[in-house]
Amino acid sequence: MISRRTLMATAAAAMASPALSQDDPFSRLLTGAGDPKRAIPGYAVIAFRKAEQTAVLAKAGGYAIDGFDTGRIMRTESPMRIASISKLVCAIGFMMLQQQERIGLDEDVSELLRFKLRHPLFPDTPITPRMLLSHTSGLRNGPSYPVGLGRQLADALTPGGKQWDNGAWFGPASQPPGQYFAYADVNFAVIAQLIERMTGMRFDLYMTRRVFEPLGLECGYNWSGVPQALRNYGAALYRKAPSEEGPWNAAGPWLPQFDTTIPKFPEISVTRSPEGEILRLEPDEYEGGNGFVFSPQGGLRASARDLEIIARLIAGGGEVNGIRLLRPETARLMATPVWRYDAAKPNGDAYGGAILAYGLGMQILTDTGGDSLFPGCAGWVGHPGDAYGLVSGLWVDPSSGRGLVYLVNGTAAPLSELHGRSKFTAVEEQIAGVLATA
Repeated sequence: MISRRTLMATAAAAMASPALSQDDPFSRLLTGAGDPKRAIPGYAVIAFRKAEQTAVLAKAGGYAIDGFDTGRIMRTESPMRIASISKLVCAIGFMMLQQQERIGLDEDVSELLRFKLRHPLFPDTPITPRMLLSHTSGLRNGPSYPVGLGRQLADALTPGGKQWDNGAWFGPASQPPGQYFAYADVNFAVIAQLIERMTGMRFDLYMTRRVFEPLGLECGYNWSGVPQALRNYGAALYRKAPSEEGPWNAAGPWLPQFDTTIPKFPEISVTRSPEGEILRLEPDEYEGGNGFVFSPQGGLRASARDLEIIARLIAGGGEVNGIRLLRPETARLMATPVWRYDAAKPNGDAYGGAILAYGLGMQILTDTGGDSLFPGCAGWVGHPGDAYGLVSGLWVDPSSGRGLVYLVNGTAAPLSELHGRSKFTAVEEQIAGVLATA
């Protein structure tokens, strides 16, 4: 059995120095191997095989917090905002309830939400959990995205709401619900709200008590539940630009984008609307009704070590360390494509070609073009992430039980300029290529 304590002890023993080694393919990434546009501030990577208790490769390097004379070095146990891998983890929490028959995958979600969720151009088509989890619901991120604490999710998704945005939270008539894939964070805000309605628990607390604590993890959405000892290792996210829009300067300094100042335990970071500036988050005062509050779409703060356990859970068919959260059939269902890209129709926005098949909260790699993260990746499942400079990935081969995770906390150029042979960044291709053969 692999305990959290064992993993952290191994991580501490193997912790990389910020010093560069010319023979180390990971350390060379810190300087871009001669190309300043491909430099990164820090990384944490892990590769494992299901049959082996300890990782076959676990390494971190560079800096978690910039200040390259006095900064904090990266560790494999450094928590950071992991972006869209958060969706996969959220989906695990939801599917634990679904397998208890608390909700059907093809059930109209409106009754549970307590408001009628319908695409305004398709009022007779129910929106279902299967559609939400597979990004085929017809929902889009509206111009006023996200909905902050103090407002309801219905304010964006029902006509006349404060953030209705003239219906811009929904796709055009040519993209009907259930038939067209369009990746949108709002789907998982709805999933989080369904979790709250089914359990009567705040989303972050449900995930902590039902998912993280049983697995021995101390991660959490928007820092919820992450102890101070781990916050002390936390990593910020960087770009060599003041924002995604630029201007970019690969020769310039790393500019902080997120989590430069990490809240002290037990504080939680949430986005607030004007109406929510003074609202409190205590469970007995929390009203719910807004699945965006704890950022299920991207706000999980977790480390590479945390993600290793999640990846091992997937590799184990829903079980890790003797703890079963998902039935084997549930785990298989999540990893089965609900949607595959069909260029002849076309039947979806393939995220620039990077997403060609998607299940329930999981991407399925096809190795047929833009999603060719590394040679032979067809059938690997998991999720990528990119936001505020971070690029991340959690990938598992269900057939062999191998898995890999990586967290890179900054980019020196726009992602559009960093693609390698696929639609992933060249840095991700290099990292995954080494991890997949470890």
